[in-house]
Amino acid sequence: MNIWSVREKSLHWLEDELNPENQLLQNGFDYLYSIIELFEKTGQDEGKSETGQFCRIICVTLAKYSRLLLGSYSLMLDGLAQEAGALLRPLIETYELLVYFRQDKSRINEMLEDKLPSAGIIGKRIQGDFQDLRGYLNNNASHFSYKINSVRHLFDQNAKILPMPSHSLNVLRTNLEVLNAFQIFALFEAVNCLFSIGIDANALAVELENWRNTSVKIFSREK
Repeated sequence: MNIWSVREKSLHWLEDELNPENQLLQNGFDYLYSIIELFEKTGQDEGKSETGQFCRIICVTLAKYSRLLLGSYSLMLDGLAQEAGALLRPLIETYELLVYFRQDKSRINEMLEDKLPSAGIIGKRIQGDFQDLRGYLNNNASHFSYKINSVRHLFDQNAKILPMPSHSLNVLRTNLEVLNAFQIFALFEAVNCLFSIGIDANALAVELENWRNTSVKIFSREK
């Protein structure tokens, strides 16, 4: 049994039917990497100032976010979107840290003193929108459970165990749309972080807005 057969099929789709989605996601990662480099350079230039510390923390946070996002993408290509849900919860928590530090830069001291509040408290303080999703993931993806939502994907339509993940082009496309949404969340919050330290990110914001509009068009086209 070829354990990479699902990934090979996914890679074929990305080069063919899903090529627009593939290029869109690649552009999203390119934007992320460019912004990470910008924060790193600004942090070096600003030294030990509050702005310098802020930039270094945001840089590290975005770097971790991009790794989690890439890990989720990789699992999706293997038909393991349910298992990728285990990465979605820390992805959300990492995103919310970006908001948390941007709203009040003095909170960086909590990180430096290893006194950051729990993810749940951070979510409440920033009035985050992911509490319900976090609860769903906790029940069905972040931890193993025998609940039907956690194990349904392990069976075929005849309730027989699937030795390999099932996969389809439309399912992969739907999962890629979710991935793109989390790219958008992080990129626009990263721009907000740039604005918060006085960097003129208007040109980047316009570029990202155009990219987001392209995202809507691509994922709205007929399947």
